[in-house]
Amino acid sequence: MTEQMTRADRDTLVKIARQRERVAKSEAKSRAAQLLADFEKQLDRRYQYDENEIWTASIKAAKAAINEAQAKVAAECERLGIPKDFAPTIQLGWESAGRQASKQQRTEMRRVATKQVEAMLKAASNAIERRSLETQEKIMVGGLSTEDARQFLESMPTAESLMPVLEVDSVETLLLEEKRT
Repeated sequence: MTEQMTRADRDTLVKIARQRERVAKSEAKSRAAQLLADFEKQLDRRYQYDENEIWTASIKAAKAAINEAQAKVAAECERLGIPKDFAPTIQLGWESAGRQASKQQRTEMRRVATKQVEAMLKAASNAIERRSLETQEKIMVGGLSTEDARQFLESMPTAESLMPVLEVDSVETLLLEEKRT
């Protein structure tokens, strides 16, 4: 298919591929922003006991138990001669949020979420660039007229070949060397 394309066709298709790459990267940035906004909504979510049947029934049962227990406490306070104004009371509480209610937890969760979204954005951008390059290569390789040109193209190193896996031992050695200097 690419063998029959004209140079103008290839140039036009490459331009389109680059434009699509830019648009896709822009969309990825928008998606990242939306993911963070959705996460913020989750952090801000509060749960009221009366929005769920089981929670409502549980609160009702807890109130009944507290009223019964409070009656016993009041009777004991009266027996001991403790004035009503000084008597201890039992109270029911409903926390409308979990860990996200803590400012420290929210800050930490927000930091981790931001870091995760940044990593996702970087991975998406890399995938978009890789796909764009693959598309451009398919288009342009058809314009190569010699086998030497094709072999040259295949000889390009990959990031994996240029950046080997880090080993803990080698990092520890680097740390020791860094401390010595």
